[in-house]
Amino acid sequence: MDDLEQMRRAAAITAALAHAPGPVTLLNPRPLVKVRVTYGRAIAVTPTHVLHEWVRYREWHCRWDAKRLVERVEDGVWLGEEID
Repeated sequence: MDDLEQMRRAAAITAALAHAPGPVTLLNPRPLVKVRVTYGRAIAVTPTHVLHEWVRYREWHCRWDAKRLVERVEDGVWLGEEID
């Protein structure tokens, strides 16, 4: 991942955190998660939502989803694309 992509991702995460649906707790390390059929990593949590990132077709994404839709998964079960 080049510097421009790192800056783009950091800006997207900062913007998402600024619009968090409640008080935020950042996660470190970022656990592997599954949201519906999408595999990714959780970035942050609020009492009701999880901010997660994923890569699909070599394109990076992040968004908030309701906690009830997010399932933590183990490394052997995780089927997502590599996140740099």
